[in-house]
Amino acid sequence: MKKLKRWLYAIAILIFSTLLVAFAYDMEQGTPIALSSTQAGRQEMLMWVADIFGFKGSIVVAVLATGFGLYYAISQHFKK
Repeated sequence: MKKLKRWLYAIAILIFSTLLVAFAYDMEQGTPIALSSTQAGRQEMLMWVADIFGFKGSIVVAVLATGFGLYYAISQHFKK
């Protein structure tokens, strides 16, 4: 179960990284982003981070976070 949990965390990091880059791209293009009704706080936090890093910086953060998450999941998967 612990190995599955690590993979789920890696997938969650991938999803949030994708959202971060998408928000940064939309903000750079000037596209208005409507807040969701259920996760507005989390969305505002991602938009704040996207605004700070910009599009290229968000790509770097997303690649690093996703890479670290996958590396950790793979390394823990093969440990006994």
